Amino acid sequence: MAELIAFLIEHFQNFADCPTGGDLCNILEEVGFGETEIRKILTLVDVLNEESQLQTGSQSAGGLRAYWPEEIERLPAEVRGLLHSLEQAGALDAGQREFVINALMFMPAEEITADTAKVMTLLVLWAQNAELPVLIGDELMAALHGQATMH
Repeated sequence: MAELIAFLIEHFQNFADCPTGGDLCNILEEVGFGETEIRKILTLVDVLNEESQLQTGSQSAGGLRAYWPEEIERLPAEVRGLLHSLEQAGALDAGQREFVINALMFMPAEEITADTAKVMTLLVLWAQNAELPVLIGDELMAALHGQATMH
């Protein structure tokens, strides 16, 4: 999924420019992505389109998020810690964090890693055309490309 999200971010500067539905499906098939990956990304793009306003800033900054037992069971401590640090650094607001958590909860447990959480975070931030501090953006982009993009 990381390669597919990287493709979208690299080929469509703005989320608004990204085609949807059948048009996006055709583009991704032509590039060579698999049917399962395409179905997953189409669902995410549809949800992001529906959630054009992800309740940004709706919860107070600095609050502690309590995780449900099901979330603790499925989301590794490393993922929860990453989301907390991204929120504390101002890269994610509470609404964006919740969207990332919900997206991760629908993934197979074995696929939920810190890198997957970084990729989902990038997808949400790209969809909202959000600006990232350089060092945080570099860290998140490393999940797409396997290495930091800036030195």
